[in-house]
Amino acid sequence: MSDEKPQLEAPEALCDSEPHGCRRPLVSVIIPIRNEEKYLGKCLESIGRQTYPHELIEVLIVDGLSSDNSIPIARAFAETTKVRIRILENPKGNTPCGLNTGYKNAGGDVLIHFIGHAMMSEDFIEKEIEYLESTGADAVGGLIISACADEKTVPQGIGYALNSLFGLGGVTARTGNKPRYIDNPSFAGYRRELFDKFGYIDERLTRNQDYEFNQRITAGGAKIFFSPEIKSLYFNRPTYASLWKEYFKAAKWRTFMIGRFVNAVRKRHLVPPLFIISILLLGVIGVFYAPALYILLGMLGIYSVVAVVSALGIAFKYGFKYVPAVLLSYLVIHFGYGLGFAWGIIYFWIFGKARRIHIAEIQ
Repeated sequence: MSDEKPQLEAPEALCDSEPHGCRRPLVSVIIPIRNEEKYLGKCLESIGRQTYPHELIEVLIVDGLSSDNSIPIARAFAETTKVRIRILENPKGNTPCGLNTGYKNAGGDVLIHFIGHAMMSEDFIEKEIEYLESTGADAVGGLIISACADEKTVPQGIGYALNSLFGLGGVTARTGNKPRYIDNPSFAGYRRELFDKFGYIDERLTRNQDYEFNQRITAGGAKIFFSPEIKSLYFNRPTYASLWKEYFKAAKWRTFMIGRFVNAVRKRHLVPPLFIISILLLGVIGVFYAPALYILLGMLGIYSVVAVVSALGIAFKYGFKYVPAVLLSYLVIHFGYGLGFAWGIIYFWIFGKARRIHIAEIQ
């Protein structure tokens, strides 16, 4: 299956530092999907509201074996917009293969990876192009803000936890408030020549595909600029069970990257697993050596105080009814990530499963 409107014109050179008088670049938005009927319409509508000229935008929806109404939704949107919509197949069904299918078929000067359960601010593309041209960077990303279509307390509390400094440890793409160069952007716009120089997405990675690609290109000298003016809304997981699954799997697959990829694990990635392992070890040792219990209680006390202070900060802004949901979200995120990391070490390295990974899993 391949639904295509006329191709974009052959791209000319993208202006690096002298945007005035230059032709505005053509932009390809790559959206790998699989069963995204709940949010895909909102995602596409946000692209349809872009301030950037619509005739200079194409959207490549790469379908990974959807069994719901995602494709009919995409086709219906294509009939109402001047934005070029192309629907491509991803028979392998996984995210990295979907991304590579999109990147390799894109016609733009700038390629933006987006997802079906997110929305762009109206000037999202405009701002990415503006900063690409004004900074001369190789890629540009912005601020991702968790949101939820469900007004219930738990989904909203999860979103507030994900947007907080304590929740995800101060990741710039989540909490940054100043423009600067970074190494791991969110929903970045990449100059297409980066793929010619550094290759495409590693198709073994079920998770962390963007992270690996970003580390690879920055290690090779590419510059990635972040601006909080570039905003997107990400529809976060609405339940604790789905939130646990997300962070458990993310941590598990990060351990697969150890020793194989540039900057696979940073200090901030080690905090949750070391915290969880310390708690477990101190609990066991405390059975035989009482002072270990005091250390354990001290660690848990410090964690609890910081968590409560963070939750209260959210409460003063959004309402005290969210405090329990935010606190539980912190626990789910941190313990899910910590235990997922520990399990990944066992699964991929002690059991030796890493050697058998040749293609990413379908999600």
